[in-house]
Amino acid sequence: MTAEFPEYPNYASGWGVAEAPPPEPAPRPDHRGEFVAAGAVVVVLAVLGALLGLVWSAWSGPQQRAYVIAPGKLFPFDEVETMASADGRYLFLTALLGLAAGIVTWFVRRSTRGAIVLTALGAGALAGAFLTWWVGYLSGGGTYDGKTGTIIAHLPLSLQMHGLAFVEPALAVLGYGLFTAFAAHDDLGRPEPIRPAEVNRTAAGAPGDANIPL
Repeated sequence: MTAEFPEYPNYASGWGVAEAPPPEPAPRPDHRGEFVAAGAVVVVLAVLGALLGLVWSAWSGPQQRAYVIAPGKLFPFDEVETMASADGRYLFLTALLGLAAGIVTWFVRRSTRGAIVLTALGAGALAGAFLTWWVGYLSGGGTYDGKTGTIIAHLPLSLQMHGLAFVEPALAVLGYGLFTAFAAHDDLGRPEPIRPAEVNRTAAGAPGDANIPL
């Protein structure tokens, strides 16, 4: 004869059923450290870019002379190689900084590796490249102004091939991206997130087993 018994609570007299505790919620990712690192990357690259402008200016030296045909119309003399060499020096300096930035950013702090820092790396390198151009222009001397029929001693230092300003961020992102692509671990080597302490489980018996008091 089969009897149906009502469902009694687990604390019913004479029975003890152990229930598994509810699963702990997964810890929310904390990106504060990544944003702090990203801000530091942008600031450092901007400062280095400005300093690199002084180096570019000192290395390039005075630029070519020019004859003033009319206000706003200049005819540079046969010293076009001066402009080409200035662009080449700019390319060398900014490309070197971009590659170094990508490598150093990857190795400095494992816990902040990811898309946020990568985006900051590209933005900071782009800002640094334009600051190199701007500071070099300001510190190189020279002018574009002169009376008609006169000769300007030397023109300001300037970047003739404007696309070179994007080489630094491209190489920085490329270097960082290569390390990401060939990372040995899917988590990019980042440490495990800190999880809340596990609760010690004290069970009266295995789930589903009945403990019958003697």
